[in-house]
Amino acid sequence: MRTYSLQEEQANRRRELSYIDDYPDIERFHRHPFRRYLDRLNADYLVKRKTALKGVKDKEAALAYRQQVRDAFRAAVGPLPEDAGGNAFLKGTLDQGSYWIDKVCMETAPGLFATANFYYPKQRNGPLPALLLFCGHANEGKAYGSYVAFCVEAVMNGFCVLTFDPIGQGERRVPLAEGSSGEKWMEAVAAHCFLDEKLSLLGEHLGAYMMRDNIAALTYLLSRPEVDAARVGVTGNSGGGTMSAYIGAYDDRIKAVAPCCYITELRSLLYRIMAQDAEQCLPGFMALGLDHSDLVTAAAPKPYLISAAMFDFFPIDGVRDAFIESKKLYRLLEAEEQLDLSVVMKGHGFWHDMREQVLRFFCRVFEVEFATEKSIDYERLPAEAELLCVGAGDATEDALLSKVKERLLALPAQRRNLELQTVREQLKELLQLPADNELPSVPLAFDEKGDFAFESEEGMPITGSIHRFTDGRDVVRVCLAIGGMSGQGLEQARETGYDAVLAIHPRGTGPAAMEPACTFGMFEPEKASGYNARMLGRSLQGMRALDALTAISGLKRTPSFEQAEVTLYGQDEHALTALYAAVLSSDCHGLLAAGLLESFRAFAEAEAHRFESGIVVPGLLLAFDIPDLLQVLQPEAVLVERWLDPMRNPVHEGTSKR
Repeated sequence: MRTYSLQEEQANRRRELSYIDDYPDIERFHRHPFRRYLDRLNADYLVKRKTALKGVKDKEAALAYRQQVRDAFRAAVGPLPEDAGGNAFLKGTLDQGSYWIDKVCMETAPGLFATANFYYPKQRNGPLPALLLFCGHANEGKAYGSYVAFCVEAVMNGFCVLTFDPIGQGERRVPLAEGSSGEKWMEAVAAHCFLDEKLSLLGEHLGAYMMRDNIAALTYLLSRPEVDAARVGVTGNSGGGTMSAYIGAYDDRIKAVAPCCYITELRSLLYRIMAQDAEQCLPGFMALGLDHSDLVTAAAPKPYLISAAMFDFFPIDGVRDAFIESKKLYRLLEAEEQLDLSVVMKGHGFWHDMREQVLRFFCRVFEVEFATEKSIDYERLPAEAELLCVGAGDATEDALLSKVKERLLALPAQRRNLELQTVREQLKELLQLPADNELPSVPLAFDEKGDFAFESEEGMPITGSIHRFTDGRDVVRVCLAIGGMSGQGLEQARETGYDAVLAIHPRGTGPAAMEPACTFGMFEPEKASGYNARMLGRSLQGMRALDALTAISGLKRTPSFEQAEVTLYGQDEHALTALYAAVLSSDCHGLLAAGLLESFRAFAEAEAHRFESGIVVPGLLLAFDIPDLLQVLQPEAVLVERWLDPMRNPVHEGTSKR
């Protein structure tokens, strides 16, 4: 159990301030071609939404804009899991002298339970104002020191407080696969991404499940007889700030909102540290024109406090711009005095002075006198073991994993009688690809070394090289190696009768990969760029498939290659890119996969995997799986040298077709 202390605050502050030392490297990282491409898309998005905001000049337009962003945000969240109907069970009560802590299990969706603590004073005259505290990405969830400290501070000031373990945290942690470095549980962020990958293949995402949790928690809070439903606020830090802003924009039962260390300008955040946790990157969020400030606007005219830290990795310049945008809308809605900003001179964290500013805000809004002296012994806050609702190690997120497996069992084991054209149309939509007539059709130009470059999209250069086995006459057979080919592979290609091998590296892979340091230790570039693409209404796998398709299109327009038979080659992750391109391109005559994932069904069922996250295609399993896609290709044109399970272990020994 981590309790609040001055020493911890000082240590955390030094750690958070250290991120500033890394910032001189930012511009170097932005020289990377894929990063530059994302920068352009992010800048285009920002200019478009700011241009739209310029047209909001009066109250009528502001009201229309607020409704627009509310609708867009609900569209980004999408359909929620089924409501469990408000079932909740009291598991015990802690007597803390002047206040109680009820230990509660809330059923948020059928079969899914959130473990929660409800803090409330013993002495009260009638219903009290209440706060819903959302947890950030602390593994301890509701038992994390600064969250417990805030609950106690608030209850000592006359509030009731409900806080609960988010999915993947506290008593809902996700177990690691056996033999995983001796650890028992996944880290919170890793758990969120892991679960989101599985849900994504089934056309869902973790953010919708977390929103269902939020709504269920609010419903339970309002059901308590100690609570005044007219005085209910939400707050939280970091990931908890995200959820505070989300539900503040989503649910009108909330009367005041105070997200901490979250609200900033999205493009500024993406430029600094790239995209973050799964539920913070809702599908199509940017494509719908939304930014963090819109979450504030959607809550207007509710009292709203944006709480920020000067030295946060959530950029302070973005906080300023988000506040200015929100302030304009609040002013047009004649509620300017209801929106405020507070900034602490620290790094990322739910600091004591930040918590005090938040509590003063709620006291002012709900007409409660702020108690300056609370006589709290921070070294004796309730410990994690005391706050457990079920029992140490008993409550895990196996329930959500079980739901995923149930969904998988409901899918057909194999799709039969698939038609190529129908599959192409579905696959193109799933990969979020442009129409065929929008593909570049520029011939490839080789230099004297055999290197070449082309743009698969405006501003997205892809590099490659050619290995010729003939003297320059018209090429009959060519192998397009997605992700490159080893020296041994090149020799085999020559012996097999290919006239040439062209190797390309799709964006963000191999020599074209971003440096791991470009996110300043916050996230893997693969996940970060994938989440950026997801918010833009794209998919990273789709972008890479587009790189392959453009290479084929260019090759077929290159002198001496126009009539060549093109076989696509790919290994591991690249085998999937090659498979998609083989299905989609009418100019592809064959597929050679050296290490192909056995199925996405196995991937979704697995307790762990060793594939890059970019292979996940939202909704793919609802339409077909890898074996289904192979069905629509000519059997004689497909050779799978090796099948892999999700851990990259060989599934079938030897060479096999299909």
